Amino acid sequence: MYDMQVRTWMELYGNTLVKPNTNSYLIKKSAQLIDIITDETARQHCLPIVQLDALKHKERDTIETIFKYWKNNNGFNITMMWDKRVRNHLGTRYDHRNNVFDWDLHMTLHYIDGGKRITNREYTYWRDTGVAYTFLETDCTEPNYTFALVLLKDGDKITAMDYFGDIINGPFPSFGLDCEDDDMLKMGNMQPLKRSVDLTERNLTRMFYEIENQKPYKHKGKTDNLGVIITELPNVKIQKEQTLSPQVKVMSELYPSINVSDVEIHFIPRTAMTDYPTFDRYKNFFDIMYCGHMYLEKMNFHITSMIKDGGIVLIETRKFIVNYKQKQHDEFKQKLIDLMKNCKCESSEDIDVIKNAVIKFNKQH
Repeated sequence: MYDMQVRTWMELYGNTLVKPNTNSYLIKKSAQLIDIITDETARQHCLPIVQLDALKHKERDTIETIFKYWKNNNGFNITMMWDKRVRNHLGTRYDHRNNVFDWDLHMTLHYIDGGKRITNREYTYWRDTGVAYTFLETDCTEPNYTFALVLLKDGDKITAMDYFGDIINGPFPSFGLDCEDDDMLKMGNMQPLKRSVDLTERNLTRMFYEIENQKPYKHKGKTDNLGVIITELPNVKIQKEQTLSPQVKVMSELYPSINVSDVEIHFIPRTAMTDYPTFDRYKNFFDIMYCGHMYLEKMNFHITSMIKDGGIVLIETRKFIVNYKQKQHDEFKQKLIDLMKNCKCESSEDIDVIKNAVIKFNKQH
């Protein structure tokens, strides 16, 4: 049961193209998500863990538009968009792109902890096509509508303008560099017997199982060495025309999610980082705050004032950015040190932005 769930999740997370069954799943889930965002009764029944009351009406409408686009499947030529991005990025190097991909993998990603779990074949294939996760029986032919950006709405028609996501680093470091199970880390002829894809599948299976059952996962049975078996990957042809899927009436499914009684997720408005620090109720309110590396410039003393004294601030580094040079890492590190000092936050560990993916700080009194 978990195999199908995990692989569906992986496709939607990391692949520009997905299986027809996965696309059908997305359409059904989109119908349900539209109900959740527009109907409070449906939200309380289907997804009570998520709280949306802080969002403004315009923000809810924007989210609903995204879900409608996923549901309607009105054509999204992701393969052509991906190829255009790769061509623009590489320029004259495009005809020798496999050499560039190989260099980025061996000279950058393989130098991070666990990086050698990413095989040349899977990384090169992803850089060329945008399809990161492949399996023996998988035939990915449908565009992944969740990758669409810049949606334009004209009446009932919603159009995606382009794809502006990652084309260099890949989704592999998220779940595919390490594993609790020793059998997934075995080597043969100085090469990993399992791909990063296989590690990702095992790690996500463990996560899904433990969330649902609230007990440790223990893998049973043997698994194939898929990294060895897959010697040729499918050839994804660039589509010349947008494809339109036939419109099918989809009935929303109204079933409750897994009960996680001690957790709530609150979606906040875009203005929260400006407005919330001015509210007295949020002074010294949060125990932990996490900041992605892209939002470092937005961090300031006012935002960290919402953290309790002794509270934790986690800052993501740019460790996994393939095209980052030593000088850029050094500049990022200095900017991070200066910012946290101004925010009265200190780290008890060595601030190594190349070795560590996240740096932990504590707010001082």
